Amino acid sequence: MKYSLDHIHVRCSDVEASITYYKKMFDAKEVARAGTREMPITILEMAGERFSFSPKRQEATIRSQPGEPGWGIYQIGVKVENLDASLAELKERGAEISRGPLTVREGLRIFFVRGPDSVEIEVMEYS
Repeated sequence: MKYSLDHIHVRCSDVEASITYYKKMFDAKEVARAGTREMPITILEMAGERFSFSPKRQEATIRSQPGEPGWGIYQIGVKVENLDASLAELKERGAEISRGPLTVREGLRIFFVRGPDSVEIEVMEYS
């Protein structure tokens, strides 16, 4: 059986602010609005993958019981061809660079951006 990624679902405190952020910073494109009245979902395509965004439930905590939806996501990693150009572009767009750039090992450089709801976005260049 071959598996492939379909989507990553992010529950956020402010869906519209999150959507605006990912469109501005990472050129994400909105591809659909779906879901139900109880759980509206906005789907963005970013870095070749689909991300679904929906509002967190009022009572939701980050650490929910098994089977209960929590909210948030810890980290999103994106690859770029030119780390320095990406860093300059994201700074120009107003991104908050939280760490880096760093050389992790030969052939891998990274930096981190703080996204909505404190999601850590790791920008990576492999050479």
